[in-house]
Amino acid sequence: MRILFTNDDGVFSQGLRALLLAFAQEGNELYVSAPDAERSGASHSFTMFMPLRAQQVTIPGVEDVTAYAVSGTPVDCVKLAYGNLFPRPDLLISGINLGANRGTDIFYSGTVSAAMEGAILGIPSVAVSNIAWKPNCFEAAVSGAKYAASLLMCMPELRLLNVNAPDLSLAQVKGVRFTPAGVQEYETHYDERMDPYGQKYYWLPAGRKSQCDAEADCDEAWTNRGYIAITPIVTNMTDETTLARLRAKQNEITLKL
Repeated sequence: MRILFTNDDGVFSQGLRALLLAFAQEGNELYVSAPDAERSGASHSFTMFMPLRAQQVTIPGVEDVTAYAVSGTPVDCVKLAYGNLFPRPDLLISGINLGANRGTDIFYSGTVSAAMEGAILGIPSVAVSNIAWKPNCFEAAVSGAKYAASLLMCMPELRLLNVNAPDLSLAQVKGVRFTPAGVQEYETHYDERMDPYGQKYYWLPAGRKSQCDAEADCDEAWTNRGYIAITPIVTNMTDETTLARLRAKQNEITLKL
């Protein structure tokens, strides 16, 4: 199977390397198109008015894998790989992200957006994250990625899966749960600081306004309990339920101009 790998943590990220080592053992044809530097929080942005550069690099431990470091966003990496660098892949895997991409994080994540771009292009895609910023073990995340990939291969109707794994060895994982994404509300007041030259600057706050219920049925709650959480995501942003309600009332609604 031909697999394209990308991420938002950079081409030399330890999470990406863990995936490559795992999938290389299964005789797959592997390719990498990943950012040349940290691009976390890039969401679905892509480059329009600047040139992109792609430099071939060697990733230690997987020297046989053809890899490119791309000067743009994760979405740029996928577009460039699909259109210029490599043959069309059978599967795209984005990650392993350092830190969770659960719930509302999906909207901000470069990792998830890279996988979403793959899905938009018609490629079955997986986004996979380890919920620790400084992971001790990638076993659960690698296993979750493999499991999600197998689901995509045997269920053609699936297109995009978001995997979040606890920072545990596989033996410590309690199981897998298919679960909806949760909802988080983050602090919006930036920290104000002064640089050495007396100029004010702002730093993104790290706090949250809301906490996940420990017993909730959502990705955050299940991973906190020691499970791998898998959430199917759609690329069609239409709210079909509300659309049906609006259409049913269309003749009753008077538009005032």
